[in-house]
Amino acid sequence: MITLDKDIKSPFYEQIYAQIKNNILHGYLKPGEKIMGTRSLAGLLGVSRNTVDRAYQQLSVEGYILSKQSAGFYISDLPFAFPVEKKVEAPKAKPVSVPKQKSVDVKYDLTNNSYTNNLFPVKIWKKHYQYALDVISSKEEITSLQSFQGDLSLRSEISRYLERIRGVKCSPNQIIITSGLQQSIDYLCLFLGDNQPSVLMENPTYPKAKEIFIKNNYNISYAPVDEDGIKIHDVMGSRHYGFVYTTPSHQFPLGMTMSLERRYELLKFAKDNDTYIIEDDYDSELRYYQRPIPALKSIDYYEKVIYLGTFSKILAPSFRMSYIVLPSNITEAFLEKFKNYNSTVNLINQIVLSEILASGDYDRLVRKMNYIFKKRFEAFKEGFKTFSIPLSITQNVSGQYFLIELPKEYDENDKHSLIEKALEHGVRVYDSMHFWHEDFTCPSNSLFLGFSKISIEDISDCIKRLRLAWDS
Repeated sequence: MITLDKDIKSPFYEQIYAQIKNNILHGYLKPGEKIMGTRSLAGLLGVSRNTVDRAYQQLSVEGYILSKQSAGFYISDLPFAFPVEKKVEAPKAKPVSVPKQKSVDVKYDLTNNSYTNNLFPVKIWKKHYQYALDVISSKEEITSLQSFQGDLSLRSEISRYLERIRGVKCSPNQIIITSGLQQSIDYLCLFLGDNQPSVLMENPTYPKAKEIFIKNNYNISYAPVDEDGIKIHDVMGSRHYGFVYTTPSHQFPLGMTMSLERRYELLKFAKDNDTYIIEDDYDSELRYYQRPIPALKSIDYYEKVIYLGTFSKILAPSFRMSYIVLPSNITEAFLEKFKNYNSTVNLINQIVLSEILASGDYDRLVRKMNYIFKKRFEAFKEGFKTFSIPLSITQNVSGQYFLIELPKEYDENDKHSLIEKALEHGVRVYDSMHFWHEDFTCPSNSLFLGFSKISIEDISDCIKRLRLAWDS
């Protein structure tokens, strides 16, 4: 039960934060228990979603709650003996009870955070894993702490691969192997330290990246995007940024590709303002109808682009291996900063991946995944044409998700009704709202659907369920 009092000086977000924290400390909320989502709680309390977001962010930073992608917020598994704090007095306002979340049987979860089990290349992995075991058994590295940068053979293969596929020329010495995007961003934040704790992000943007900047106490500003990508002119002169975080090859989640003109504008902005661009090239290999376009890093003549790549989109989301490509002019300083760090990435997996890249098996996997995801996307696209409600689908050329645009007359209530109806028919679809910085900037008629976790054979049944839910 959460209550708000307008008559006291404490802001609403502090009241929400204090009462949830107090309930956790006194054991009223148990470890692992799910709490109400920010949108639902905001509607229940009659406040803006930003107010609840701010309270939840503080609780998350302090470790009292955990955010699970596409699943909501959960109470952290804290020590049993909590320090007893002074009980928060109940405000005078009328109490509002928080209803429990209704459990449903989800047949199809349209997320892009996991794969169908048959997509992991088991045979290829086994073949190269056996080779890696033979190689590593003759190396003393197996009993030693690993170099911070990661295995040299893997970094060399990544260097060759990037020049061939993404047009990025770099030496193995500029590459750092990490355990995922979030660790990559964490390293970059630590590198700049407290000198420039400010970042400019696209609106909308990738929320997991945003969380890492928040964790590192970065001030976050936002730049709007249109069909050509980030509108950097809209924020020129407003403040200095240590980083600009962008997804130029496939804007997340809108899907457009940044135009060449905007790319040069962004590079010039970085040069003129002594800012580094973080290029998150998260799924550039998944191009359905054309070859991958060159990365922004490929035209980085000013040495201002820090390139982030990943192998999770081809191998599996659970395969936590990514990499950073540093500009040559900061590589030495970066390595000096982390000279006492060791790699956290499994050495055998690095050797396996190096062999997969060198053998050409990775290229074959890319072609296979493009074929599979293209078929899934087209199956959904054709299926939605049969609905009586007019639906517009983003014209994806890559990736594992798309956005649905409902008729313009649909508002937030209509959208939430469709989400609930879909869930009643066993299909989970997602509100795109949490990708935007502020509610009013998000289209009220937009839904997010991923197709990495549903097989091609099940899409017709999924479409049938959605049609029953939405056309009734």
